Parts: sequence; structure tokens; C-alpha cells
Amino acid sequence: MTTILIVDDYAPNHRLMSFILEQHGYAVVAAFDGQQALDRLNNAAVDLVLTDLTMPKIDGLALARAIRADARFTSTPILMVTASTREQDHVRASGIGIDSFLTKPVDSEDLVREVARLISQCPPPEDTAPIKMFEHSAA
Repeated sequence: MTTILIVDDYAPNHRLMSFILEQHGYAVVAAFDGQQALDRLNNAAVDLVLTDLTMPKIDGLALARAIRADARFTSTPILMVTASTREQDHVRASGIGIDSFLTKPVDSEDLVREVARLISQCPPPEDTAPIKMFEHSAA
């Protein structure tokens, strides 16, 4: 099952996005600020990070920087859902490695469509166990 980490400090937004995504078959991991998100990433397998921009402790941009700096998460899609419409926020976020944006209030169909699009573009996880080839020896 695909797991999405939702990072938003405003509980009603968090509950609504969780409900929508769970109704479409996604598992949801909750974090209410960037620091909690980093803790969750260390303890759960996450396929996509959905984050707000403005949050206490660590904001969405700093969270994205930290995620992209960790080799384990370089290909994990990051979707920013924010009330900010400032072009400079979008430019800065794109430069950090945020894959997509949705503006609040977000339409539920747009949210599900964008999550599905980002998940489908994500490369499959690398197999950490090497494939062993058996040689047939003429002994």
C-alpha cells in the first residue's frame, strides 16, 4: 500500500486531506510540523511527502531541503499544498526539489490526481539484495 506523509500544522486541513487520501486507498502518516515529519521519515516507509509551507519549528522549505539532503529520500516525491500564491515561494521551492504545488483550498479531485501522478512517476525502490548468478562449473 502506498504511504503518504502529510505534514500540516492546521488540524482541520490535516484531517480533510487524510480522509480524502484514505478513501482512495492510501495509507497516511501524520506530522504536524517539520520536525515531526523528519522523525516520521526515520521510522516509517513513505512513498510521498505532502507538506504545507508555513509551519512551526521547521517550515516546508527547510523540510524539503532536509529531505533532499538525505540520500534515502532523493527520489521521494514532495507535494506542497499551501495557501501561498507568491511566485517567489514557488520558485524557491522548485529550486529545493519540491515536485509539485497545489494551492489551498485544494479541490479533492485535484489532490488525488496529483498524488497519483507523482506516485506513478516515482522509480521503483532499488533491490538492496544483490542478484546472485550461479555458475555451472565443469568440475
